[in-house]
Amino acid sequence: MPRYVIDEYELPGDDDELPYEGKLYRRQRSPAGPLAAFAALVMVAAGAASLFTVSESQERDAFCLSCHTAQHRAYVDRAEASVAGALAPDLSSHHYQQIYGQGGVIRCIDCHRGDGGARHRLDTMLLSAELAALWLAGQDDQRLEKTAITMTVTGGITQTVPQTTFGLRAPHLSNAGCVGCHGAQLLVAGMDNHAHNMLPAVYEAWKRGAPLIAPKDVPDPQAVIAQGLVRYETTLQCSNCHQAHRTLETARFLDWQAVVKPACEQCHRETGRGPATVTIEEE
Repeated sequence: MPRYVIDEYELPGDDDELPYEGKLYRRQRSPAGPLAAFAALVMVAAGAASLFTVSESQERDAFCLSCHTAQHRAYVDRAEASVAGALAPDLSSHHYQQIYGQGGVIRCIDCHRGDGGARHRLDTMLLSAELAALWLAGQDDQRLEKTAITMTVTGGITQTVPQTTFGLRAPHLSNAGCVGCHGAQLLVAGMDNHAHNMLPAVYEAWKRGAPLIAPKDVPDPQAVIAQGLVRYETTLQCSNCHQAHRTLETARFLDWQAVVKPACEQCHRETGRGPATVTIEEE
């Protein structure tokens, strides 16, 4: 005789050995379902724990150096020498020198994890996995000086440099790191600081509540601040002008002619504002 099922309960048929006494007998469940769910939960927990461990370990420069290659060892050596009193050869080392000199602490990850939020943390982990795969495959870029120029002007002397490919795999991460620490420079209002305050990332920071700063000696500071900022569509990021790991014997570690000038002209083309050709006179 056929059985009848109501939701998850089963009415016994006439052929069942147990007599029907008006009770509903619960259908027996297979143990495979709960075991599979438990196994999945364990895997998720293990993955989360691994991500947390790696994320916490990235807070220490020593952990970064345990995997990274020769060029990264060179960057840290430069920074440590600068903290010890040597002349800082690049912008990254200059940051270490200045911040440690003021009693603060800076680590590699501070400039490579974006704003530190969950989304940028995930992006950092994915980038780390990609770079690790390249390293294991022997395809990582071990060059120290990564630029996209063929010549530079230092102290009025034109020098030829090897052509390389300069491009960050995740520029939004380092860009967010710059904006997070340099608001006092980026959010100064007015045309004199337009190379900074017209960047999309700075506009977004202002929209999130970061206050504008009036320039010094401006006649009506409140009027300048009240104008706010306008969003300009450009692909430029901080790293287009500020190359952290490139040795430069110039003030503020800027290659004005070979790097900054083309970046200015690119921004003018993309936004449709400003002169097509820019002349920069170095002090």
